[in-house]
Amino acid sequence: MTTHKTMPAYMRRYAARLLLFMGAYVAALTGSLIFANNGGDHAQGTLIGLALISAFPIIGVFWAIFRLLVEADDEYQRLLLIKQTLLATALTLAIVTVWQFLQVFDVIDTGPQWVGAVWFAMWGLAAPVVRWRA
Repeated sequence: MTTHKTMPAYMRRYAARLLLFMGAYVAALTGSLIFANNGGDHAQGTLIGLALISAFPIIGVFWAIFRLLVEADDEYQRLLLIKQTLLATALTLAIVTVWQFLQVFDVIDTGPQWVGAVWFAMWGLAAPVVRWRA
Protein backbone atom coordinates (compact mmCIF):
# COMPACT_ATOMS: atom_id res chain seq x y z
CA MET A 1 0.00 0.00 0.00
CA THR A 2 1.35 3.40 -0.90
CA THR A 3 0.61 6.53 1.01
CA HIS A 4 0.23 9.82 -0.74
CA LYS A 5 1.45 12.85 1.16
CA THR A 6 -0.22 16.08 0.27
CA MET A 7 1.12 19.52 0.89
CA PRO A 8 -0.47 21.09 3.99
CA ALA A 9 -3.01 23.83 3.30
CA TYR A 10 -0.79 26.50 4.89
CA MET A 11 2.04 25.60 2.49
CA ARG A 12 -0.32 25.72 -0.51
CA ARG A 13 -1.44 29.21 0.56
CA TYR A 14 2.21 30.25 1.01
CA ALA A 15 3.15 28.89 -2.42
CA ALA A 16 0.24 30.74 -4.05
CA ARG A 17 1.19 34.00 -2.33
CA LEU A 18 4.84 33.54 -3.27
CA LEU A 19 4.00 32.94 -6.91
CA LEU A 20 1.68 35.95 -6.95
CA PHE A 21 4.22 38.31 -5.40
CA MET A 22 7.19 37.05 -7.42
CA GLY A 23 5.16 37.32 -10.63
CA ALA A 24 4.18 40.86 -9.67
CA TYR A 25 7.84 41.61 -8.89
CA VAL A 26 9.07 40.42 -12.27
CA ALA A 27 6.35 42.40 -14.06
CA ALA A 28 6.84 45.55 -11.97
CA LEU A 29 10.62 45.54 -12.17
CA THR A 30 10.68 44.78 -15.88
CA GLY A 31 8.09 47.42 -16.67
CA SER A 32 9.69 50.02 -14.41
CA LEU A 33 13.16 49.48 -15.85
CA ILE A 34 11.89 49.63 -19.43
CA PHE A 35 10.00 52.84 -18.68
CA ALA A 36 12.93 54.42 -16.80
CA ASN A 37 15.51 53.51 -19.44
CA ASN A 38 13.48 54.46 -22.51
CA GLY A 39 13.96 58.05 -23.35
CA GLY A 40 14.28 61.30 -21.58
CA ASP A 41 14.60 62.61 -18.14
CA HIS A 42 12.03 61.55 -15.61
CA ALA A 43 10.95 63.61 -12.64
CA GLN A 44 12.34 62.44 -9.33
CA GLY A 45 8.79 61.73 -8.13
CA THR A 46 8.30 59.38 -11.07
CA LEU A 47 11.53 57.53 -10.27
CA ILE A 48 10.55 57.26 -6.62
CA GLY A 49 7.20 55.84 -7.72
CA LEU A 50 8.92 53.29 -9.95
CA ALA A 51 11.21 52.27 -7.09
CA LEU A 52 8.25 51.81 -4.74
CA ILE A 53 6.27 49.85 -7.34
CA SER A 54 9.27 47.55 -7.73
CA ALA A 55 9.80 47.18 -3.97
CA PHE A 56 6.21 46.46 -2.89
CA PRO A 57 6.07 42.88 -4.26
CA ILE A 58 9.28 42.01 -2.39
CA ILE A 59 7.72 43.41 0.77
CA GLY A 60 4.78 41.16 -0.08
CA VAL A 61 7.11 38.14 -0.11
CA PHE A 62 8.29 39.03 3.41
CA TRP A 63 4.63 39.28 4.43
CA ALA A 64 3.93 35.87 2.85
CA ILE A 65 6.76 34.32 4.86
CA PHE A 66 5.46 35.76 8.09
CA ARG A 67 1.90 34.65 7.23
CA LEU A 68 3.38 31.18 6.80
CA LEU A 69 4.73 31.38 10.35
CA VAL A 70 1.30 32.43 11.65
CA GLU A 71 -0.71 29.89 9.65
CA ALA A 72 1.48 26.81 10.17
CA ASP A 73 -0.67 24.46 12.21
CA ASP A 74 2.16 22.03 12.95
CA GLU A 75 4.05 23.48 15.91
CA TYR A 76 7.24 21.58 15.11
CA GLN A 77 7.25 22.87 11.52
CA ARG A 78 6.57 26.37 12.84
CA LEU A 79 9.56 26.04 15.19
CA LEU A 80 11.77 24.99 12.27
CA LEU A 81 10.53 27.94 10.17
CA ILE A 82 11.24 30.34 13.03
CA LYS A 83 14.74 28.91 13.48
CA GLN A 84 15.27 29.21 9.71
CA THR A 85 14.15 32.85 9.78
CA LEU A 86 16.37 33.69 12.76
CA LEU A 87 19.39 31.98 11.21
CA ALA A 88 18.82 33.78 7.90
CA THR A 89 18.55 37.10 9.71
CA ALA A 90 21.72 36.46 11.74
CA LEU A 91 23.68 35.42 8.64
CA THR A 92 22.45 38.47 6.72
CA LEU A 93 23.38 40.81 9.55
CA ALA A 94 26.84 39.21 9.75
CA ILE A 95 27.39 39.63 5.99
CA VAL A 96 26.17 43.23 6.01
CA THR A 97 28.30 44.07 9.07
CA VAL A 98 31.49 42.76 7.43
CA TRP A 99 30.53 44.44 4.17
CA GLN A 100 30.04 47.79 5.89
CA PHE A 101 33.36 47.58 7.73
CA LEU A 102 35.09 46.80 4.44
CA GLN A 103 33.55 50.02 3.16
CA VAL A 104 34.58 51.99 6.28
CA PHE A 105 38.19 50.88 5.81
CA ASP A 106 38.11 51.71 2.07
CA VAL A 107 38.53 48.12 0.95
CA ILE A 108 35.42 48.44 -1.20
CA ASP A 109 33.72 51.53 -2.58
CA THR A 110 30.10 50.74 -1.82
CA GLY A 111 28.20 48.77 0.76
CA PRO A 112 25.33 46.34 0.41
CA GLN A 113 22.54 47.47 -1.86
CA TRP A 114 20.53 44.26 -2.16
CA VAL A 115 20.12 43.25 1.48
CA GLY A 116 16.69 41.75 0.76
CA ALA A 117 18.19 39.45 -1.86
CA VAL A 118 20.96 38.47 0.56
CA TRP A 119 18.32 37.64 3.20
CA PHE A 120 16.33 35.49 0.75
CA ALA A 121 19.49 33.61 -0.18
CA MET A 122 20.33 33.08 3.50
CA TRP A 123 16.74 31.95 4.19
CA GLY A 124 17.15 29.33 1.48
CA LEU A 125 20.53 28.20 2.82
CA ALA A 126 19.25 28.12 6.40
CA ALA A 127 16.44 25.67 5.61
CA PRO A 128 18.55 22.52 5.17
CA VAL A 129 20.88 23.52 8.02
CA VAL A 130 17.98 23.91 10.45
CA ARG A 131 16.38 20.67 9.34
CA TRP A 132 19.70 18.81 9.46
CA ARG A 133 20.27 19.97 13.03
CA ALA A 134 16.66 19.26 14.10
